[in-house]
Amino acid sequence: MRSVIAFTAFAALLVAFSCNDSSLSVGQDNAEATIASETGTPAPLPNDVIYSSRALISGKLYARPSFDGTVLAHFDTSQQLHIIDTAGDIFVKVRLLHDTSSQTGYIPRAILPEQGQP
Repeated sequence: MRSVIAFTAFAALLVAFSCNDSSLSVGQDNAEATIASETGTPAPLPNDVIYSSRALISGKLYARPSFDGTVLAHFDTSQQLHIIDTAGDIFVKVRLLHDTSSQTGYIPRAILPEQGQP
């Protein structure tokens, strides 16, 4: 009988330690985003982002600030764009967010709404 109890206790400890995976726990880095999603408020923007917007029309994300540049991705008006740099006259540097992936490149300034631009 003692061996059954000891084995059960050992199995319980083994299960408890194997379930203690630090990758499953929510860290402090995600605390603000978690609170935002639970309260319905927008998640805070990363430090390198000037503002967030959606394009007025669908377009292309270019690898360099040129219409002749390599097209990295196509986007539509439903995708969120994080504006990173607005120093260029024709192009702005953006991070395109789509599902769980993101790509950084350039889009024409003209397809962004005027609101929020510095």
